[in-house]
Amino acid sequence: MLILGIDPGTADTGFGVVNLSERGNEVVTWGLIETDKSLAKERRLDFIFEETLNLLKKHKPDVFVIEKVFFATNAKTAIAVGQAQGVMLLAAGKAKVRVEEYAPGTIKKMITGSGKANKKQVQEAIRKILGNRVKSEAHKKTHFDNAADALAIALTHAFKIGEGVSRNV
Repeated sequence: MLILGIDPGTADTGFGVVNLSERGNEVVTWGLIETDKSLAKERRLDFIFEETLNLLKKHKPDVFVIEKVFFATNAKTAIAVGQAQGVMLLAAGKAKVRVEEYAPGTIKKMITGSGKANKKQVQEAIRKILGNRVKSEAHKKTHFDNAADALAIALTHAFKIGEGVSRNV
């Protein structure tokens, strides 16, 4: 089963593609969709849509997994992330890929054992779970830091459906 996990954002959207098989899991690719902050909002959203659609067409995942809309103390940020999520869901619909959503607390609990884990704890858990499978010379360290949440989202789905590797955290 091929899973595309997405951590939505308007500036940086992390993505991670995980392939699950009888042998366990394999990270196919991971990275960022980065938008130019000088562009108008509608141009940034169009770019996110096109790049998400390109990922879906290139990798042909069985499922597209995204973080659920969350309540934030900053309404402006929550609305912007919701808009990005909307264009990503539209891309999944256009590509006819099934969508699953998980709440941030569920993702943290499945990956770290605590629903209140911080970003650093999630990143450490992802490195422990995936080990050498996340290392790549083609990516900057900051790209992994941003994409770790997307890999966590993809692995949460794998663990939920019972096909993932043990967490070992």
